[in-house]
Amino acid sequence: MTTTAQPGQPAVARSLRPVLAGAPRPMRGDAARNRARVLDAARAAFAEDGAEVQMEQIARRAGVGVGTLYRNFPTKQALINELAQRWMDERVEIANEALSMPDPAEAFGWFVRRTAEDMAGDAGLCHMFGEFSGGNCGDLPDLLVERTEILLERAREAGAVRADVSVSDFQAILGGLSAAIAQTEKWELFAEMLVTGLRAPAAPCP
Repeated sequence: MTTTAQPGQPAVARSLRPVLAGAPRPMRGDAARNRARVLDAARAAFAEDGAEVQMEQIARRAGVGVGTLYRNFPTKQALINELAQRWMDERVEIANEALSMPDPAEAFGWFVRRTAEDMAGDAGLCHMFGEFSGGNCGDLPDLLVERTEILLERAREAGAVRADVSVSDFQAILGGLSAAIAQTEKWELFAEMLVTGLRAPAAPCP
């Protein structure tokens, strides 16, 4: 197809404009490094101080300007959402580790206790569970939902978890656990209460 050039405008350049406009520009090396530094600094800052940490503090910790931070993450929620993906990827790894355990009751109990311990040591993770429970971070990733459902199904079939507990129920309960852990350091007590409370009536204590 022949493209008619406008005065002073080469036909080839004009024909390529729609293609170039729709293609994302690759991130420069220094820009990619700055973004990675911001995410690492934000992860550490949220772990220590929780959601109250200020964007300016994160920028200083990352060694970048505030403008660089906001170019990558226009809002604090956008930064939290990015970190949430990292946290969720880690949760999938933890769920996979639990699924490798042969005893369904032991695997489920270990998953709950490990999640509680991780929340106790990471205020950002604790906040994230509350956000997901409240629907502020969207839906849980499909892969994590799938792994959690398998954990629950195995535990239900073994009589270690009530038959009427769903993944969404469990998600809401973990949100409540995060709120409890945020108030005190008794994560072990709360984890045991959760495991005991979810146990099927006839299930023996593990």
